[in-house]
Amino acid sequence: MKSHYMLVFACLWGLAQSHPSTGNLAATIRASQSSIADHLGNAGNAIDGNANTDCKLGSCSSTAIERSPWWRVDLFYHYHVYVVLITTSKNGEGLQGAEIRIGDSTENNGNNNALCAKIESIAAGTTARFACGGLGVHGRYLNIIIPGRNAALSLCEVEAFGTHEPHHEEELQS
Repeated sequence: MKSHYMLVFACLWGLAQSHPSTGNLAATIRASQSSIADHLGNAGNAIDGNANTDCKLGSCSSTAIERSPWWRVDLFYHYHVYVVLITTSKNGEGLQGAEIRIGDSTENNGNNNALCAKIESIAAGTTARFACGGLGVHGRYLNIIIPGRNAALSLCEVEAFGTHEPHHEEELQS
């Protein structure tokens, strides 16, 4: 009988530890983007914990120049995201006219999700902090998009902070 209790405890412990409840929610999760500029610009570079701003060292994500480039991280669980930090590359022009969107849909690559913040401008090689309204924005996917114009999107680090809030049946049962 004791072995059954240990098995149940081990399973519950694994579930309790399966999502980050504090710290950077975007760390080491799955990321994707609309295109890739070169072999050093993988989407995952923007969530690898390395905030080095030199794209030439393989520490940043980078799309090709295209219309409405986007980058997305799957947080795997549902969160109320309150704050997003974005670090840009020192090798480019920074980031202008972008949007941070958060939600549960991957329709249009997640770019139709709720608006967290509009990014007027982030200087090259710097980090900016964006608040997602007073109550945060709920969702599983965090997108950064430069809507409606031809541009390249380069991100050296993206961090998201909030609280875990399950709302799907399967997640509530976990």
